[in-house]
Amino acid sequence: MKIKTDNIFQVIELECSVADVYLALTDSQLLSRLTGMSAEMEKREGGTFHAWNNRCHGYMLHLSENKRIVQAWRHDDFPEGMYTVVIFDIETTETGSRVSFNHTGVPEEASGWLTETWRKDFWEPITEHLSDKVLS
Repeated sequence: MKIKTDNIFQVIELECSVADVYLALTDSQLLSRLTGMSAEMEKREGGTFHAWNNRCHGYMLHLSENKRIVQAWRHDDFPEGMYTVVIFDIETTETGSRVSFNHTGVPEEASGWLTETWRKDFWEPITEHLSDKVLS
């Protein structure tokens, strides 16, 4: 069965260091605190993770500290056994950091609600908290 897919691309500007962003995206306790949703992850290539109150799961495919995170990622609402790829590219800017976020291979019927969910439930609280420097 062929599944039509879409990509979600978002650019997020943050007023904090790339190290703070990388930590927020790879540390289970911090990510849970920032988003208000449970998350657990093994911070190593090949390690497993779950987030969004156990609604998404996957594997860490590549970790380049303070630069790039690549995950095999699936949501419970995706077709059985279907994984997508999530890429977080992190770079330094004059005012802090920029994350170029690319979620590829998303089932077309999930693209709309998932785009909004990434923005509202993930990036907005992370941006708010990281801008307030609450990492310590």
